[in-house]
Amino acid sequence: LRFVCEPPHGKRVELGGVGKGTEWVDESLENVHPAVTVDGESLTVTWGSTIPNQSKGGAPKPTTYVFAAAYRDERSILASRVDRTGAEIFRFYFGSKVLFRITSNPGNTSQESTMPSAAAIHIANCRDQ
Repeated sequence: LRFVCEPPHGKRVELGGVGKGTEWVDESLENVHPAVTVDGESLTVTWGSTIPNQSKGGAPKPTTYVFAAAYRDERSILASRVDRTGAEIFRFYFGSKVLFRITSNPGNTSQESTMPSAAAIHIANCRDQ
């Protein structure tokens, strides 16, 4: 099963400075066109800009993640990845053809705050490829 998705939209956390609150801000990722491939228990998600970055003189830099042991049931498939730069959860729903992405980045570990420096929730509507 292969799907191409519209640019995602969602919300991201903006952390205020000292004495300022944290707020969710609307976010639209116009240059991101995700793609999803489901093969049995495997999930492949391509995520990233599809527009060349002129300031870096080059080609677009989408990243493809391959999850060989994703959790799958009759409604959806779910996979996550964690490394020192953060964590991501991808969930694709078969019936509605919607891709959800939840991210969290650890931020500055020298701070005493347990709040992540950045978090976001993105939703992309997809169609059969």
